[in-house]
Amino acid sequence: MHDRLEESNKQVVETHDTEKFVTKCSSLDLENCLQQLDENPFAILDLLSNDLSPSLKQSETCVQKEAQANDATTVLNEFRTLVFSTSLLKKLPDQSYRQQIEESLHKLHTYRREITEEQNEGLEKFIELYNKASKISQDKMLTEDEQAKLASEKRDLYNKLQDSKLKVQQFDTSISTSKSNMENLQKRQREIQEAMKKFEQENEALEKERSTLEVLYSEKQTKKNETLESVKCISTSVVQTTKQLEELEEKRLSLASAYEDLKEPYRRMNTNPPF
Repeated sequence: MHDRLEESNKQVVETHDTEKFVTKCSSLDLENCLQQLDENPFAILDLLSNDLSPSLKQSETCVQKEAQANDATTVLNEFRTLVFSTSLLKKLPDQSYRQQIEESLHKLHTYRREITEEQNEGLEKFIELYNKASKISQDKMLTEDEQAKLASEKRDLYNKLQDSKLKVQQFDTSISTSKSNMENLQKRQREIQEAMKKFEQENEALEKERSTLEVLYSEKQTKKNETLESVKCISTSVVQTTKQLEELEEKRLSLASAYEDLKEPYRRMNTNPPF
């Protein structure tokens, strides 16, 4: 964009060949306007308006004389409306608006001989201002983009710092918990070690007692076995006695039955004695 404007500016100078331009605006006035762009972006408007108004009146007079001069005035008026009816500096970031300005400037170059020297000088100053403003606008947009990028990076870094801070806090909590757990385990280990000493002493005492009990166990086991052998003998005698009792019971029952069988014959004899 800036290169195209510089080319347009160069064309204006080249097409005028060695023409000398006279302007009502001094270099100091224009420089002051450029320095006030940030504080007062419209300072150049009054300066250029005062410079262009007489040219416009002169062009209106020429309208009555020449059709070509009428065209130049029309184009110049259209361009003035384009750049001064709205805030140039506010609309400058709009690419389509810049394109309209460039097309209008190119169109004005074809009427360079029908425009007064003062108007040509004013246009040249405007082109200089326009090129500088375009460059500033582009640099401003690039700066704002870079600023937004850096602000985004700053937010990301801030979020990372916040995350890191949270992680460190979590580590501190975890470390504190681990330290407390280690201290508790060490305390428990000492308690177990002390208990183990007591258990060892108790174990020695229990070992002696176990040895004594083993001797007693062996003796009692021997006596138990002897008693079991005696029980076997007794059990054998019980079995034999039981069998004898059963045999005697069977004999008793048989005798009782035979005895019962004698009751009827005895009753008959008793009723009718045989002797």
